[in-house]
Amino acid sequence: MPKLAKALEDVLTNLNNEPVVVEFEKMRTLVKNDTFLIKTEAQLKMLQQKMTQNVLDKALHATLKAEYESVKKAYDEHPYVINYNALLNDVNELLHTIKTIIE
Repeated sequence: MPKLAKALEDVLTNLNNEPVVVEFEKMRTLVKNDTFLIKTEAQLKMLQQKMTQNVLDKALHATLKAEYESVKKAYDEHPYVINYNALLNDVNELLHTIKTIIE
C-alpha cells in the first residue's frame, strides 16, 4: 500500500504543478476576490429570489427577469469569468484524460 500512496502523492504533486492548473488557481482567486463579481453575484441571487417571490405578478416578474438577464450578461462577459470558464474546461479535460488513462 505505501507504493500506491506514494504514487497518488506524486500524481497530485505533478497535477498541482501543471501549468493549466496553476493558471486556473490564479484565476479562481481573482474571480473570488473581485469586488465587481462579488457584488454582481449577490445582485443575481437577490434578483432570483425576487423573481420567485413575484412569479404570479407577470409584469413585475418580466421586469425582474429582464434585469436579471442584463446583470447575468455583464457577469458572464467579465474577462475574469471568461478566462476562468476556459481554464475550468481545460482542467476538466486534463482530469478526464487522467481518469481515462487510469481506467
